Amino acid sequence: MGIFNKVLPSLAKADERLATQMTEAVAKRDFSHLGELAAVSEKIRAAIAEIERIEPPGSAPAPAKPKPKPRRATARKAEPKAKVAPKAKAEPEAPKKRRRSPPKRGYPKYSRRGDNLVRTDWSNSKKVEQTHAVPYATVAQIATTIVSDGGAMFRKDILTGLNTADGKKVPIHQVYLVLGWLLTSKSIRKKGRGDYVPNYKKLTADALRGSFGKMNEIESK
Repeated sequence: MGIFNKVLPSLAKADERLATQMTEAVAKRDFSHLGELAAVSEKIRAAIAEIERIEPPGSAPAPAKPKPKPRRATARKAEPKAKVAPKAKAEPEAPKKRRRSPPKRGYPKYSRRGDNLVRTDWSNSKKVEQTHAVPYATVAQIATTIVSDGGAMFRKDILTGLNTADGKKVPIHQVYLVLGWLLTSKSIRKKGRGDYVPNYKKLTADALRGSFGKMNEIESK
């Protein structure tokens, strides 16, 4: 174990303690020092990631490969070069016409239909709008899971194993739909690949319901 890996357990314990304090603060609805705790936790996680990059766990120098022995050059008689006929100039091809698809500006759109969160996308292949809906109960469940994690950042992996109230697994496309809406409502922000920073004030039950209620309501089909 290298010198860097010796400090990893201490940093991990410190981050766990900060996560516990932030979880307790959220439960008590005390957000006065939540931002400072989250900033410290983010710095600790960044330090852990940097140490693992410099000195991955269990890393060892790879054995040097033996250098190949030089081969003896054998004298070869120079063969006369065959004459190559000049290539005919290719005629320029006519420019291909590109199919124009309608602009995707304004998509995806988020709205509500009753107690469901609805996402509307544009399908280039079918040239029509397509909608997907998620029950608000699933939206609240995902927000609660993010708050319960209590860290300065969270990975989307913590949301891939959720089950609904009736014991069924939450489909992954519904998880991405909710994450997209939370990004649009600035309840979370993306940082890196698969990492998100939560805004705990906008993830409370009242704030989440308020953001949901402000969306346009569309008619049921």
